[in-house]
Amino acid sequence: MADKVRVGILGGGGILGAHAPGFLKAADRCTVVAVAEPDESRHARVRQLLGEEVRLCRDYREVLEMPDVDAVDIILPHFIHMPATIAAAEAGKPVLVEKVMARNVWECDRMIEACEKAGVSLTVCHDRRYHGQWMALKEVVDSGALGEVFYWKLEHNQNVLFPEGSWVRTRDGIGGGAIMSCLTHQIDSLRYYGGEVKSVTCMTQVLPERMEGETVGVIAARMASGALAQLSINWFTRSHRADQGLWYELVHVCGTRGEAYYQSGKGTFVLLHDDSNAAAIERYGRAALEGFVPVPSGEWTGHERCILEWVKHLRGEEARILTSGREVRGTVEVAEAAYLAEETGQTVTLPIEPRPWPAASQ
Repeated sequence: MADKVRVGILGGGGILGAHAPGFLKAADRCTVVAVAEPDESRHARVRQLLGEEVRLCRDYREVLEMPDVDAVDIILPHFIHMPATIAAAEAGKPVLVEKVMARNVWECDRMIEACEKAGVSLTVCHDRRYHGQWMALKEVVDSGALGEVFYWKLEHNQNVLFPEGSWVRTRDGIGGGAIMSCLTHQIDSLRYYGGEVKSVTCMTQVLPERMEGETVGVIAARMASGALAQLSINWFTRSHRADQGLWYELVHVCGTRGEAYYQSGKGTFVLLHDDSNAAAIERYGRAALEGFVPVPSGEWTGHERCILEWVKHLRGEEARILTSGREVRGTVEVAEAAYLAEETGQTVTLPIEPRPWPAASQ
């Protein structure tokens, strides 16, 4: 591989605005040489984000054929993640793919198999695992300061409405609805913080004027550890931006000796319930016995950190890859299990049997 990793980006949609700064900040290690985007109306924005010298093409397969592209970042619509990853693997290109990894766990397995057969790496950009404040909450949990964790609450609030004709409005395009598309942020974080999920129940609300899949979803889960978890997503609320509103994302964890939370726009905080844990008091201060205190964290964004670690990995440097394809497969499986629970009206125990996306609906 060249001194600098030469990256091709497959897709030039809105999420490029989160990925481009990561590549620019890692410019000493990589360079973006080409972007595939069929919508020419987006080309000016692509050049604005990545520079005038980046090559633009309409078909992602053109990028895969370029000999000076070492690896690819796939930010295409969800229904193209599997075929694009398989094609990249067959072209010998390591893959970074934006979350959600794929529409179901069967597609995840095909992606994993293709990359392992070709001997190239597969990394998923589940950016929360790399975000400084979310990582700070992970450190609180792993320190043991909270004692035995018995409850998790994770919320995602947003107002999402795409125009008629958008792939996001279709079940086939997005892989279901809000749960698969964005509650997978919370599902993946829950697995990152608390381990694997044992069983789930689920209820959803479809608002047909907004999209085919669910706009609102609620999951109740039991962890393998025995802890309970409550996850929710609402794509029809303005509370995340309104004056005196609520929040975009929230993670709250309760244990036998303390509790902690992350709230977007506010930070990460911890409260100790008793003074029996000397190490926790030394770590967070005695003020944590009286009320929630802030937990120091890195200032990096999740996308930037994930991209940096991916590029370091490709260069053979020491890297902290937290979201390999095999690791993140389980996140999609929990979301798919939630859909099965909604369909059947029953609690679904994991693992589930992988099944292809229905061909008749493609």
